[in-house]
Amino acid sequence: MTIEALQALLRLTLTNPRAAAAHLKSLNLPVATGWTAMLLVSVVSAFLGFIGFLTSPVQGDPGVAAMFASPVRTALIQFVVLALTGFLAFWVGQRFGGQGSLAQALVLVAWVQVPPILLQLVQLVLMLVAPGLAPLVGIAGFALYAVLLSLFVAELHGFRSGVTVFFGILATSFAVALLVAVLFASLIGAQ
Repeated sequence: MTIEALQALLRLTLTNPRAAAAHLKSLNLPVATGWTAMLLVSVVSAFLGFIGFLTSPVQGDPGVAAMFASPVRTALIQFVVLALTGFLAFWVGQRFGGQGSLAQALVLVAWVQVPPILLQLVQLVLMLVAPGLAPLVGIAGFALYAVLLSLFVAELHGFRSGVTVFFGILATSFAVALLVAVLFASLIGAQ
């Protein structure tokens, strides 16, 4: 893909997300491309997060410090979360009659990261010139991610309603969080 093609795809993603997802699906990219794209966006996002951490006035927060102090750890965590998101987008969608493939799910989940990463760049600039606005860009980035993910997964599987997919994503996220909490409680013991 050329830079011009990527810019056109980004514009399409923002103006007609389902059409952008359909275009990406039609490329029939292999699974390896999805994994590579996920790794790339994980590294870029972790790097930008680390730069934001270094320039942020909340450096004293131990929770933030633990998350962003190591860009390698952050990239690894992000990659695992993206991989799980891609797999669940495929697997759960299939259970509800969806038609998408794992390769398509991985590519779509990776591409959904691109617009929020661009907003991360805007957020970094705002942290330097207008720090009070930076959190608003972060919130906008998360909202954009939620909308794009819902619409991309709907297009992946041929579902009509992005809203229904959004609630499916929420339910799946809750179920996964509950499962992880139960596993951690059983491994380290509930206090």
